[in-house]
Amino acid sequence: MNTTLLILLISIAALALFVLGLSITIIRKGHPIESDVGSNRDMKRMGIECASAQIRREEAERTGRKAYLNEGCDGGCDTCVTHDPCR
Repeated sequence: MNTTLLILLISIAALALFVLGLSITIIRKGHPIESDVGSNRDMKRMGIECASAQIRREEAERTGRKAYLNEGCDGGCDTCVTHDPCR
């Protein structure tokens, strides 16, 4: 029983430290961490893009057509369509 309680307390402490670390990051930066590849400013600056956007661009280059992007598409995975309706 004593070992179970110790493991439970260590787990709760680890979880609390994790939540505290995320909170400090949000407080210092003023916004949540940009972990999505398609919307991260630094990744865009380095030329790294979302996998679906990259596949769509490479397919368009291969076929000689323009890549189909829906209205408001910013290159992020969550805003681009995954198929070409012109086919």
